[in-house]
Amino acid sequence: MPESPEDREKLGDYQFMMGEDAGRLALVLDQLTDVMAMVGQHTVHCRVEKGPRAGEAPLDIEQLLDVLQSAKSLVQETLLRLQR
Repeated sequence: MPESPEDREKLGDYQFMMGEDAGRLALVLDQLTDVMAMVGQHTVHCRVEKGPRAGEAPLDIEQLLDVLQSAKSLVQETLLRLQR
């Protein structure tokens, strides 16, 4: 369930526009996008300092972004199927 009043309001709006299940998925999609943006900001400040990957984001952050992108894609596919 949504934690903040803002998320509860968003959920209500999405459910009104898309239906109960699709609205929940739309909120999850928004939250995944927000988390990906936050992690992306972290990669700006957290860089490998030495070695062949110098200047790049650490592998754990890259793997995290890959997992988040996969989850986001799965939610998007499911949302599209529900809308049909």
